[in-house]
Amino acid sequence: MACESSGLRLISVIVPIHRGDSKLQAIREAIAPSSTPTELIIVINNKELEGTIRPEGPNERVVVSERMGRGHAFVRGTIESSGDVVILLHSDTVLPPKWDSAIAKALDDDGAVGGAFSLSYDIPSLYLRALIFMSDLFTRLSGEVWGDRAIFARREALEGCLAAMDVPLLEDVRLSKCMRGRGKVIVLKEKVVTSAEGFMTQGRVRHAWKALRCRLLYALGASPQRLFDYYYKR
Repeated sequence: MACESSGLRLISVIVPIHRGDSKLQAIREAIAPSSTPTELIIVINNKELEGTIRPEGPNERVVVSERMGRGHAFVRGTIESSGDVVILLHSDTVLPPKWDSAIAKALDDDGAVGGAFSLSYDIPSLYLRALIFMSDLFTRLSGEVWGDRAIFARREALEGCLAAMDVPLLEDVRLSKCMRGRGKVIVLKEKVVTSAEGFMTQGRVRHAWKALRCRLLYALGASPQRLFDYYYKR
């Protein structure tokens, strides 16, 4: 990972791993050309995977989250991290070229506390393009950003939101609300590439409806733990 100056002291990229088929190697390859000092914090979020993933180089660390759920893992990783900017990256999502420069430019605005990237999937599909369009529209209307867009935040803003995101599911919804209460949340034009595997294995409509139903139930008062149990039930 390159270490040229870019105006940011250090960026921490936090990746929870809960399955063995993550895109960890592709994530490493995307991070490597960074012109900003970068650390990768890998959070093992599944006891069956403990000991199977080891750090590659001095800029990586592997830690274990004792509580299941991505929100808990992100909190654990944030506590372990040192960056003045933190990226919360899903394990099936890969950052775009020059991702660090895009973040640095966005945070040149002193009123911005963080943001997220635009979204793309790793397979071409009119259906998925339609979902992205609807997601973009929802984000513009509500200001809410979901975690598949790789949310990033200034450390001080994120630390102020740790209690809100310390849940097993819907941490992205809670975090983006907390961030909006602290300043601007910017959606970058640069696109992450996220896996469409869930749509392929679970069915396109079923997978999309499952995520949307969780969001609707949460709005109606369902707890994140109940929604985690529903979302990951077999």
